[in-house]
Amino acid sequence: MATTNRTFQIPPTLPGMGLSLALAAASYWLATLPGLKVMGALTVALLVGIAWRAAAGLPAVLVPGTKYSARTILRLGIVLMGARLDFGLIAKAGPQVLLLDVAIIAVGILGISWIARRSGVDAKLAMLLAVGTSICGASAVAAAAPVTKAGEDDTTLAVALCGVLGTVGVLFYVLAGPMLGLTTSQLAIMSGSTLHEVAQVMAAAFTWGTKTGDLGTLVKLTRVVLLAPALVALGVLTGGESKQKFTWKEPPIPWFVIGFLALGGIGSLGLIPAAIKGWLSNASIFLMVAAMAAMGLNTHLEMIRKAGMRVIYAGLAGWGLLAATSYGLIRVLNIH
Repeated sequence: MATTNRTFQIPPTLPGMGLSLALAAASYWLATLPGLKVMGALTVALLVGIAWRAAAGLPAVLVPGTKYSARTILRLGIVLMGARLDFGLIAKAGPQVLLLDVAIIAVGILGISWIARRSGVDAKLAMLLAVGTSICGASAVAAAAPVTKAGEDDTTLAVALCGVLGTVGVLFYVLAGPMLGLTTSQLAIMSGSTLHEVAQVMAAAFTWGTKTGDLGTLVKLTRVVLLAPALVALGVLTGGESKQKFTWKEPPIPWFVIGFLALGGIGSLGLIPAAIKGWLSNASIFLMVAAMAAMGLNTHLEMIRKAGMRVIYAGLAGWGLLAATSYGLIRVLNIH
């Protein structure tokens, strides 16, 4: 009787995915430490991945899994991120705050992308930098990268810049904020409407008290909700520029964005139990942190050096534009 020997083969993506998930877990812990907490777990994971690559390299056996994590796992994380949306926040924030956030996002996406392109930054990197600065930092960059068809190098740079520049922004508000002639409530609103990450907003706004911290966080979360329509607009605009024919497999708005919106809508209607909503939200963050670690693992430090100071200058100028816009609108509209 003939026998056949079957050998178990490890899926080629497993080793790289395992490393990405392990670095994600480590990054979660590192992001709780003083000095790193303000940067957020996504930015920390990216830097950890870059450091690992620089110190230990990236063997060929790990490449398939890290590529899979940086793309497919990222998209899954974006879909689950819809559980974090609450469209009711728009009503709670009020018309003035909503108007401020919409204006900030519009000015930021158009103005920062223009500044970056004028500074010699590649168009896709310029758009990622604009979206990340205008909306919600690393999460917005990660969500916008597949929509704009930006490469991993551009995504890596944009995420890193959002983390670094947002940290600089926190120091600016805490140290120079009292000299701007605004009330603490207005400073909290300005922080919430211009800083990149939620953690950065909380670090700045809670400096002036619990109420100002809550107010700044509300303004920031309203911006996060507006990521949804911004992604739709980006999908339509970038699709229109390419003049491609759309199919069910490749609609003008990518399927992961549709899933993101659908889950957000279902959650906003109260159809997802709070416990499950919290689990989905935590899962989305962990998956996106793993994707950031994977992007870091695929990043060459030479790429960052070649980008040059013009990207940093563009990012600083862009954030300055947002801060000036927010300050002016708070003054003119007497938002408090």
